[in-house]
Amino acid sequence: MFSLQVGVMIRPPPIVDASLNLFARLCADDSIYRSTTVMQFGTTHLTGSFIAKSFADDALPDSVFMSCFVKCLKYDDFWIRPECFGYRIFLNLEVSAILNIEWTKRDTSEPRYSQFAAVSALLRCLPFTILKNTKMILLPVLHHYHWSVYCINFDQSRIDVLDSMDYDSNNYHSWDMFHSDMGAKIMNRLSDALSEAAPHKFKSFKNWRHVQVKVPIHKNPSDSLFFAMKFLEYYDGQDHGSLKTNLDTAGSKELRAEMLYYITFHSEKNVATLPDDLIQFRQTDLQPFFY
Repeated sequence: MFSLQVGVMIRPPPIVDASLNLFARLCADDSIYRSTTVMQFGTTHLTGSFIAKSFADDALPDSVFMSCFVKCLKYDDFWIRPECFGYRIFLNLEVSAILNIEWTKRDTSEPRYSQFAAVSALLRCLPFTILKNTKMILLPVLHHYHWSVYCINFDQSRIDVLDSMDYDSNNYHSWDMFHSDMGAKIMNRLSDALSEAAPHKFKSFKNWRHVQVKVPIHKNPSDSLFFAMKFLEYYDGQDHGSLKTNLDTAGSKELRAEMLYYITFHSEKNVATLPDDLIQFRQTDLQPFFY
């Protein structure tokens, strides 16, 4: 099975001081980059003000940054880690939102799931490669303002659920209450949609067991998106499942700063030139993961 342990180039984290300095420049209340477009992914322009509202301490991040992050991971697997390309597939937030339409469109009168919409979205994001070689499909899921990751683990014939919430201390939900019905619904829909989007390429996983993977627990509920980013990038799915990275559960600011650094200096962000005041924090020794 594909593994992040052997022969795969793993993205090195930036020097903490560099990422924290970038974080401070962009997220300070008096930042001079409030109206500056720091990132652009497709037609989405992200200004310093918008970034600060998502990355500042305790802020609830906008889901657009998960979309940006998934685009960066896809780029890295295609150009830098070709051994990963096709072995793991990252599904985007368009697919995720359609599969969990009852939550996504909760403010409308009658949100209805459309398999046609799901199939169309899958056709737009499935890679052009030999899909029968795929070992994992990873899906970021937003539900009740909380992020988790669902991994369809084809080698182990199971659904791995990576969730950083501390359910032992949660007075509102147990893991089963949160994931059982919602998880079964979105996985059944995804299995059916994949069989239509890519006939005979993937086994049906509608009846596979859902496994709660042991992962680090967040201390700040607004950090679940950043934990889910780490899960997407570093989960290998082998045996009982493990993350091929260290994750300091107490380092909320450091984690936010690292992910902000990754997206800001990534080749996919489509901003030709950043101000020298920001460029000074870019580490040239971290290539090829940054431009």
